[in-house]
Amino acid sequence: MNHSFIDKYSDINSPIHRFDPRLKFIFVILCVAIIVSQPRGQLLPYAFYGMMVISIMLLSRIPITFMLRRMLFVLPFILMASLFYPISIYIYDSASFPSIQNEAFSVAFSIFFKGSLSVILLILLISTEKFHNIISGMRMLKMPKIIGVISALMYRYIFIFSDEAMKTSMARNSRTPGRLKVNKIKVYGNQMAMIFIRSWDRSQNIYNAMVSRGFNGEFATMKEFKIKKSEIALFTLAIIMFLVIRVGSEIIL
Repeated sequence: MNHSFIDKYSDINSPIHRFDPRLKFIFVILCVAIIVSQPRGQLLPYAFYGMMVISIMLLSRIPITFMLRRMLFVLPFILMASLFYPISIYIYDSASFPSIQNEAFSVAFSIFFKGSLSVILLILLISTEKFHNIISGMRMLKMPKIIGVISALMYRYIFIFSDEAMKTSMARNSRTPGRLKVNKIKVYGNQMAMIFIRSWDRSQNIYNAMVSRGFNGEFATMKEFKIKKSEIALFTLAIIMFLVIRVGSEIIL
């Protein structure tokens, strides 16, 4: 079965891909913190944040279509969070619905830009590095062991669930070609139960095989992480540029 991996473009040779995963993780966390801390209602700084994020995306050489497809998964939640703010103002203040020039809509746009830019940065993080390298880098940064193990196992087992879903769908389609007209709930319910049972059984077999080969909760990696001076310099420069936008907006606006 063919699956769409979240790190399918992690083998591209680009300046962003060559960065140490620890630096990339720290960079994304700091940038998200800077963007989220931007005072609400100030919209102009997000244009500069956007230019910085787009520049990073272009340097990574990740296809724009791939980024947009990933954004579609979370975009409805971001839109709901941003649109519900002016609606809540209208409901709780018992006033007329605010106009587009109202401060409530400025706050709504701020929420939208904060969420969108943060998600893009996170997508870039997991798309420019192998998932197990990100986990290993986070472990080196003293991330709790249990979180690393759960994340690594979840990433591996999610493809088992997806694989069984494809197999059961193929089997159902071969027996009942075309659209189902009767007993849809029963058929899909039985299919979901079968997917869960087969995935559970297969996951147990895989885990037992891992234990028999000496798995003790640690995922070994063949990659040796080494932070270069040039990477530290570029990392510092990029963070300073984000901070300049953040502090500059406070002074000018």
